[in-house]
Formats: sequence, C-alpha cells, structure tokens
Amino acid sequence: MSPSTSTAATDRSDDPLFGLVTGLYVALLAVPPVVLAVERLLTGDAGALYGTVLVTLSVVTGVGWSATGRWGGPVRIGGNLLRWLPAMFGGAFAAGWIVTLHNSGTTGVIGFAFGLFAMGAGFALAVMLRTRYTDAVVGATEIEREFSAGWPRHARRRAQRLSLVGAALAGVAFVAGLLTDVEWLRIAGQILFPAVIGTVSWSEERTYTVSTAGLEQRNPVARRLFRWDAFDGYTCTDDALVLHRQWRIDTRFALADLDDPDAVKAAIETHIGSR
Repeated sequence: MSPSTSTAATDRSDDPLFGLVTGLYVALLAVPPVVLAVERLLTGDAGALYGTVLVTLSVVTGVGWSATGRWGGPVRIGGNLLRWLPAMFGGAFAAGWIVTLHNSGTTGVIGFAFGLFAMGAGFALAVMLRTRYTDAVVGATEIEREFSAGWPRHARRRAQRLSLVGAALAGVAFVAGLLTDVEWLRIAGQILFPAVIGTVSWSEERTYTVSTAGLEQRNPVARRLFRWDAFDGYTCTDDALVLHRQWRIDTRFALADLDDPDAVKAAIETHIGSR
C-alpha cells in the first residue's frame, strides 16, 4: 500500500467495553471474600451463597462499568509492563486461595476459580491498554508505509507443528496432574495450553504500519507498537524480510504477501540497519 500522509488516533475516551471488563475484573476479585464473609458470619446455605455470588458480580461489575466506562486510564501504562499487573495479581489471588484451601473449604475452590477468571480479564485489560497507547502514539505521527503480511508458508507450518507438540505436552501435564493429584502439574498444563496455541498467531497475516514511532501491528481486535530500538537489525532471505529481536520471536514478512517488497524494505531500512 502507498504511504499515508497522516493518521488519526481512535477516540476511546468513551469505551463501554473497557468499563465492563474493568468492572468484571474487580467483581471477580470481590466475590470470594464476600462469599467467605457471608458463610462465616451469616449462613452456609448453598442457595444463599449462590445468590451472594450473583448479586456481588452484578453490583460490582455495574459500579465498575459506570465508574470507568469513560476513563481509559493513563495512556502511558499501555506502553510499559505495568499493564500486566492486573493479570499477575489475578494469578497470585488464585494461588493464595489454593494455599488456604484446607481452611476455606468450598470458598477456597471458588476463590481459585474466580482468581483464574480474573487473570483472564486482566490479560484482556492489558491488551486494551496497549491498544490505547498505540492509538495515541501512532495517531500523532505520519505513516510512511502500510502493508499486510504473514510468515512464509514453511515457517508457518513449522510454528504450527511446534504448537501442536506444546499443546500435547500441556495435555499430558494436565492429565498427569489429575491422575496423581499434583496440583501444580495440573495448573501448569492449564497455563501452558493457551500459551502454546497463542504462539501460532504470530505467524498469521497481520497489517503493519511503519512510522517514526515504530512498527505498528494490527489485528481485528487489538493493536501494538514495537519501538525501533526493540530490533537489532534485519535480514532479507529468499522468501522473507526478517526483523530480529534479541531473546524474542523475530517478526517475519513473507515477500509473497507484499505488493512492493523493495518499498517496504526501504521504509524499514530508514529506521533499523541490516545485519
């Protein structure tokens, strides 16, 4: 695609989805301690506890949604690792309930489950914050080149095979944990499975923009920005343009997917040197 002269940041100042996910995240963390308090101080009736779960989820999600639906959070958070804190806290929250399982009983199981759900909501919040940051930074710069590309076919197949092997290992770990009643093995399998499946997404076709801010990667639901100093060079092979990142997965563009490989190479070369 030909370069654009400018781009406008997407207005996300009024984003009800962000408020909904934020409210749900807080609600998932609030449910276990509220249920524990009701069980210890009021009643242990199953129906009452179930009602407590529903009411807490509804009320706290609604309050969180109302309070944050028009607030996107400081944009700069999306550009650093602080965006992952909600997900990490959700994981630690789940682990904490497992540790106290012998004292908390059924509520501990609820706490563990809701902690895992909160971790998932935290990951969603991190992606949303990263997208907001990308919108703000790229929206203030001039787009030099825009194109769509995925990995070369052979590299994509290799990534798929490795992911299948990883998924199989995750399944074995999960089943082994169930059969041997080893909690950490079961949890490792649950965490590893989505991680290795997600690796395949790196090889799929994405839309990219080149600007002074960095290399922006877009997919249908999120955007992210790679600063140019994150790359330590590039190489051009017979079938791909490869941008190298130390200790990270390289970014690959199949030449067959590019309308004008030389123009893309020239745009990238203005920001990072070849190896």
